[in-house]
Amino acid sequence: MLIVCLDPEDAVETLGSFLRANTIVFDAAPASPDAIVGRITTVMQPLSPQPLALPSELEECSAALCTELQNMHRLKLVLTLGISAHIAVLGACGIPLSRLDFRPGEITHLPDGLLLADGCHFPTRPIPADMLTQRRSALTELSPKIRAALRPAA
Repeated sequence: MLIVCLDPEDAVETLGSFLRANTIVFDAAPASPDAIVGRITTVMQPLSPQPLALPSELEECSAALCTELQNMHRLKLVLTLGISAHIAVLGACGIPLSRLDFRPGEITHLPDGLLLADGCHFPTRPIPADMLTQRRSALTELSPKIRAALRPAA
């Protein structure tokens, strides 16, 4: 599983309980056979601190992400956190934006068989508590779908 988000360093802290609850580990030899091996990519880091990423920035991210996806031979699912991450993944997979809307809480099968799970971005700047709670709740509701998609027999 690959997690694509704007701030990978903050993501580990923000997603800590989600990762632990879903037995997602970040090493090649997980201790538990039930564990899902995950990784958080850094390709989104160079984006400017503007409210919306520039198209040229997203194209650069998509190109870097395309290379990363091609090198992850056992990759089954990409979790995007936010619309910029969603757009970058679509670009990396050669899918036009008009073909697939950002759908938080949903998992979509891409034409090449890769699964795309959309989640909301957790900004580092303060946001209203109820909005943060909604975003965490949406990710919590998405987690069983991710586990079922990655471990259908479990």
